[in-house]
Amino acid sequence: MNALGPILAMAVGMYALRITGFLLADTAIPPAWERALTFVPVATLTALVVTSLAGGADEAPIRLIAAAGAGVIAQRTRRMWACILSGLALYWLLRLAAARIG
Repeated sequence: MNALGPILAMAVGMYALRITGFLLADTAIPPAWERALTFVPVATLTALVVTSLAGGADEAPIRLIAAAGAGVIAQRTRRMWACILSGLALYWLLRLAAARIG
């Protein structure tokens, strides 16, 4: 199957979306929409995290422990960079430990 068609369609769609944002920059947004749009970053991050937790069955405990550790760091520090960095570090350390044990 030729991948050029879908790639071009996605490029045109993304370009149209960005141009629309620039053209409507001065347009007032209804308050209900503005409140709803504040949840987009959280929903996006949640979608990325949940799909990454659904990895292979052999790595499920490692991923869950790393996610729980990152959650604790996020709750204590309130810093997104600390959450991401600690989660990644914990994940890789646990993977390295599991590889050496098994």
